[in-house]
Amino acid sequence: MKQHPFYIIKKARFWVCLAIGLSVCSLFVFLLNLNFSEEFTGGVSLSLSSTASMEGLDTSLHNYLDSNSYPTSRIFIDTEGDTTTIKVNANLGSDELVAQLSEDVKNFLISEQVIESADDIVWQTIIGPSVGDYMKTTAVQAFVLGLLLMVIYILFSFGKIRKDIPAQILGIAVLGVLLFEVCTSLGAYGARMMINPTIQVDTVFIIAILTICGYGVNDIIIIFDRIRENLLKHRSSNQVDVKNVIEDSLWQTMQRSIGTCLSTVLVLVAMLVFGTGALQQFAFTVLVGVVMTAFASIFLGGSLVSLMMQMQNKQKKTLKKKS
Repeated sequence: MKQHPFYIIKKARFWVCLAIGLSVCSLFVFLLNLNFSEEFTGGVSLSLSSTASMEGLDTSLHNYLDSNSYPTSRIFIDTEGDTTTIKVNANLGSDELVAQLSEDVKNFLISEQVIESADDIVWQTIIGPSVGDYMKTTAVQAFVLGLLLMVIYILFSFGKIRKDIPAQILGIAVLGVLLFEVCTSLGAYGARMMINPTIQVDTVFIIAILTICGYGVNDIIIIFDRIRENLLKHRSSNQVDVKNVIEDSLWQTMQRSIGTCLSTVLVLVAMLVFGTGALQQFAFTVLVGVVMTAFASIFLGGSLVSLMMQMQNKQKKTLKKKS
């Protein structure tokens, strides 16, 4: 084993416990502030070209919808310059009711002199409950299918080192790393939703999460591939210390992991600073995911493999004693 500035695998339990703690806290923050957009709940979204004051508009619009027998709706208003975006999320029973909601909101804005006519509406989106349910189902299916395909790839790709590290251990480690990256990204997005209620979970956010998964798998697979190469090199020796091989592999790929992370972060920071709206939200989510991917690839992936190998060896020794 080569000399290193410090040893990662010796503190494997610490890294895993830290990752679990961060994941749980992040998931709690996300669920506490979870706010689906009209793409998932159904509703209406309008962008207005208006210089009228929006102060108190959310309250008056909410009262107007209540008086027209609409169920409790969530209203979000965001103004940038002369453009105002109004989102009304409502769980209505049919697409026809959502269409009627759109007309009532437009009539309300005209009657309150927020806009002079329908021509002041720059764009308008109407999403019925059937579309919202489809979006939820599709998002979950895409995420689960992606995870399954990644695990299947691990099982077949790393078959040559099955004697040293079972492929299922590598598969579980990949899942653990991905869950950590996703949970911490969810937590950061949840904190943004807590600060700014107009930020919601939408399709752009789902795309960002899937992007993080793809990026994260690519990073951890490269490290596991180096572990595989080093194990095959040491296969001729009588005894292979898997922990030392993992440690050396992590340090051999660390510079590459950090360099890839920094180069990606620079692009995402530029998108975050100069972008607006959906692009900015996408950049923020992926930025957090990229940073967490670098941490997970270096400190978490190898630690998970090492701990699971220790547990497996203890089970084998226990079975031998019993036999």
